[in-house]
Parts: sequence; structure tokens; C-alpha cells
Amino acid sequence: MPAGLNYRHLHHFWIVAQEGSLAGASRRLGVQHSTLSSQLRSLEAALGGRLLLRRPRGVRLTPRGEVVRGYCDQIFRLGGELLEAAQAQAPAPGRLCLGMLPSVSRSLLHETLRPPLSAEAATRLEVAVGDAGTLCGELIAGRLHAVITDRLPLRAAHGDIHAHLIGQSRIGLYGTRRLAERYRPGYPDSLDGAPLLLPAAGSLREALASWFAEEGIRPRIAAEIDDVPLLKGLAARGQGLAPIGRWLGEDARRRFGLMQVGLVPGVFARLYVLTLGRRVRHPAVQQLIDRGRDRLGGR
Repeated sequence: MPAGLNYRHLHHFWIVAQEGSLAGASRRLGVQHSTLSSQLRSLEAALGGRLLLRRPRGVRLTPRGEVVRGYCDQIFRLGGELLEAAQAQAPAPGRLCLGMLPSVSRSLLHETLRPPLSAEAATRLEVAVGDAGTLCGELIAGRLHAVITDRLPLRAAHGDIHAHLIGQSRIGLYGTRRLAERYRPGYPDSLDGAPLLLPAAGSLREALASWFAEEGIRPRIAAEIDDVPLLKGLAARGQGLAPIGRWLGEDARRRFGLMQVGLVPGVFARLYVLTLGRRVRHPAVQQLIDRGRDRLGGR
């Protein structure tokens, strides 16, 4: 520890910065107001300048205080990571809390979760399904260990989140035998006016739209769905052609009777595991990433 820098005082300053007042921080920390003021003066002396400006209804950070708070965010986040990593090594059964977008295939999830959920691993799985914004917020708040997604989050909104690409697959259009026999001849020009079942939003939808525009194809959008089982179910009932990664082609044929009409050049399905920061702290999350790359990479 650098001489003259008291990390307890630094932590108390961090709480004051979060609360916006000495009174609020005093209540949160269970420390007397006068003690807190004395600690902050000692910290300011150690750091060579004012960190806070007192206001009638709270405090405001000085430019120096803003810089110090930024370092505090990193220091105490890393401290939390250290504690979580240490606890994850304990022999007691652990918990693996995952978030998942509804557009992620359950079949792929089953493939990647086998090692973390083996009998030897003794890991209890908890899965929350939701939209990307909500799940990324839960990840940042520490209530999830990772999020499994088929699309990247917006960097501006989730700058601390790192995306681990675990696999990608070429996209094909799949349909019932009747639709496949109808639209295979002359593919892809035959898709003009063809009924398509597409994801409502995201990078896959955008890539497909770009390809249609480049080829001069105007398909008929029969449905917009982010739920994978529902999309396959509608395709199985002959409602339209569905974009499915080739890594799921055999599953689509066996379980839903779907046949590939053709591949979409240059368009890929991708699967990511999102974590808070680049380093993976939970052993089961690292197993999930490694398993996914072994099973799904480059298909």
C-alpha cells in the first residue's frame, strides 16, 4: 500500500461520492458525521488537494475528486471480483446465474451447459430470460454471472461488458418439404415474394435485409419473431421460411421436419457469452465458453 494512502478513507470517500452527501454516507456506513469529515480531510491531505465542495444540500466533486472517484470505481470493483473469485473456489455447491435472450436456441444452450451442470460440478443453475438491456443491467449489478446472447450489446450503454464469441455458423433458409421444393429451383431469385419468418430486430435481421437488397429480392414478411421455438414451430406448420444456423440444421430436420432451401452468402449466426470485464471470474462460465468453442466454433 502506498505510504500515506488509507484505503478505508478512500472507500468512505467513494460512498460519499455515491450518496452525494456526508449525511447519507454517514447513515450508510454507520460512521459518525464528524469522523467521516475528519477522514475526508486526511484523504485530501494525502492526495494533495480538495476532493469535495460542501453545498447546502450535499457535496459536489471537484475535478480532482472526479478523477479519484474513477480510480475508486476500478479499485473496489476489482475487490469485489477478488472476493467472488475466492468464494467460487470453495468446495460447497455453487450457483451459476445466467441471463439468456429469447432468440438464443435452447438446443445450443443444452450443448454448452453440459460440463458446468455435470454431477461432479455440483453447480446449481439459475436462468433469467429477458431483453438485452435488462439482462446487461443485471450483469453490471452483479446479479448475473454471464449473459448468453446472439447479438452484441450497444457499447455506449454497456461499456464494461466484454463479449466472448464462442461460435458462428452460416445461415440457411429452412422450410417444410413443400416450401423447400417450391423455392429451391432458381434460388435465391425464387425468394421474391416468398413468405419469411424473421427475427424482429438485431444484427441477423439487418444482415438479411442487406442481402435481400443486394440481390433485388422482395420477400413477404409473414411474421417477426424473436422466440426460436415459436419461429421453428411456425416454419414446421408451413407458414414460411425461417433463417436457421447450419449448426441447428440437423435438429431442425429431425424435430421439425424442416429442409434447407439454400444458404445466405456472408450471413452468420453468432453466439456470445457476455461477462463484466474481459477476465472470466466464475469457473463454470469459463467451462461454458470453452465447451461452446469446442462444439460450435466455426461451423
